[in-house]
Amino acid sequence: MCDNNPFVKIQSIKFKGFDECFTFKEDDIVLFVGANNVGKSRTLKDIRDKMLNNQTDLVLIENIQFNEYNFKFECIKRYIEENLKIDSNGNYTLMSEDNCTQCYDLENIRRILGDNSINYDTYNNCDFLYRLFYVFLSTENRLNLTKPIILNYSPDNQTLNVFNKLRTSRESILKVNELLKISFGKGIEVCDPDIDLNAQFKYKIGNTEEIDDIINSNKRDVYDELKKFPDLYDQGDGIRSAVAILSSLVVNKSFLYFIDEPETFLHPPQARQLGRDIAQLSEGKQCFIATHNIDFIRGVLETESNRVKIIKINRNENTNQYFCLNNENIKNIAEDKNLKFSNILNGLFYKKVIICEDETDCKFYSTILEVVSPEKYQNTLFCAVGGKDQFKKVIPLLEGLKIDYAIVADLDLINDKDKLKQLLNSIDGNCYNQIADLHVEFLKEFEKGTNSQVKKQSEIKNEIKKIFDNAKSDEYMSDETAKNIKKSLKKINDYALLKSGGTSNIPNGACMNKYRQIHSYLKENHIHLVECGEIENFIPTVEGHGGRWVECVFEHYVDLNNCEFDEAKKFVKSIVE
Repeated sequence: MCDNNPFVKIQSIKFKGFDECFTFKEDDIVLFVGANNVGKSRTLKDIRDKMLNNQTDLVLIENIQFNEYNFKFECIKRYIEENLKIDSNGNYTLMSEDNCTQCYDLENIRRILGDNSINYDTYNNCDFLYRLFYVFLSTENRLNLTKPIILNYSPDNQTLNVFNKLRTSRESILKVNELLKISFGKGIEVCDPDIDLNAQFKYKIGNTEEIDDIINSNKRDVYDELKKFPDLYDQGDGIRSAVAILSSLVVNKSFLYFIDEPETFLHPPQARQLGRDIAQLSEGKQCFIATHNIDFIRGVLETESNRVKIIKINRNENTNQYFCLNNENIKNIAEDKNLKFSNILNGLFYKKVIICEDETDCKFYSTILEVVSPEKYQNTLFCAVGGKDQFKKVIPLLEGLKIDYAIVADLDLINDKDKLKQLLNSIDGNCYNQIADLHVEFLKEFEKGTNSQVKKQSEIKNEIKKIFDNAKSDEYMSDETAKNIKKSLKKINDYALLKSGGTSNIPNGACMNKYRQIHSYLKENHIHLVECGEIENFIPTVEGHGGRWVECVFEHYVDLNNCEFDEAKKFVKSIVE
């Protein structure tokens, strides 16, 4: 690649209706993330449309500032002569991936660029050249890049350039195959056609070692053997898409790439590896990528985290907000031993994340939401974090990633002053102070009003004695006896009343009034208390606890429109709305 090749990079982007202007370094990897239909792919298309036509009316972007490099006539002329075909009128033509043709008259370009009276630093009428200096890889044109090339048909410049480079450069195709081997154990080679009416150049695919042997040999019989390999075009979309992306990054002279959902068709390990590959191959280049895959993001961050800018797009009705995220927040979640294998990072691609104590809660509430609102269900992620103590660790990370979230906790969350304080202060350092006095007063009122409901020690002894008296005279305690003893011990303190009976066990009057104020404040801060005490109390007609209880509920009440689910539906609806 000539050091004097012209190229274009993006200096800044300003989005419509948003005050902040995002600036970019010359080697940034910019990842656009967000829920479905917030404008990730549209943002890439807006940038592309701006480069195709400076006067076009963009959908999401208000303005883009570009930096031009080596826009001297000699550099432009050489680049055009090396990369474009000349037509019958003597003009050089560029056929883009959407089959649109642009003609370039070198004399006209000379007049524009060769006028010494123009202050080159401020001159901005060269944007008609921008379409020469980017690569746009949509899902569709990535697959087109791997189609056979028919001799009597002129493909677009992007397809032809990739093909010619791989056909003529041993170094380039071996580099592509080196990367394909890691994810797929395969390699590709270009197969020349037999000369006939339907002559086609094709990519062939096979085991890496066999393909590399053919590439490294010039014998005719080896090329005859190549024709027996399967066509790449007949393979799965995943490997075809990966070939197109890797080949484009290896062979193109462009310094500016737009890639829409590169992880499409790939399994998680392959998506992660592709993230690593793109980060490695794009050194010195700018990449703008729309993605909805956390494995791909992990791969990029593992390789070049210092180059990555993650821009999260949130949409509220028809209004978008844009946030540049701190990569450290994502790395902290990915590396935390308790959160590493949770799905919490997938919250980047949902409108709302509901954080629950365990998987049982997630299974129950998500099933209910699917009935209450299928649309909201599609855009809501339920995530288990392994107990109440994990909430305070997760909240700052969600806040940092600009993820809209809700915490669902059993009612006994308000039992412990220190735990509630830590949780609220993880949202804001001064959050608990707003209700500190109120909370202390509630706890006092609750203890005072529930003393009569708490079992005395003598009462518990008598209950347990009766249980043993009624039990079979076996040498060992039966499961039934143990279960009954646990029930008797369940209300050994006043706070246990909250979990067993919910708000019905909160004394009326001042205590209930203070509880309602606390409850309202917690909801304002994304924390939703299960007011019936715990999840099992939503369907008290089914015995059991945890995962087995959820299974029994859905086995017993197959019809989720049964009135037994009314309270659960009301609660879930209050969370998502």
